[in-house]
Amino acid sequence: MAPATCVPMKELKNTAEFTDTVQNAAGPVLVTKNGREAFVALSMSGYEALCAEAARAKLYQAIDRAEADIAAGRVTDAREVSAGLRAKYGL
Repeated sequence: MAPATCVPMKELKNTAEFTDTVQNAAGPVLVTKNGREAFVALSMSGYEALCAEAARAKLYQAIDRAEADIAAGRVTDAREVSAGLRAKYGL
């Protein structure tokens, strides 16, 4: 992600200009109040990209856990599970 653009809180008074700043920024827009970080604004495309990256990271973690389970032998044959459920519930 691109470095943050910093703007002071007083720039929020002109909402149209602030909206343009957020939409045209290559990365997040960091809003400061009294020289300190107050909040971050993202364009919709930036927000969607951030969500997609988080989902991808979550998926990779699940894959890593699954591969570790397979390597450790913590697996069950799907046919055995299915047969056990059929027997248990009379299907």
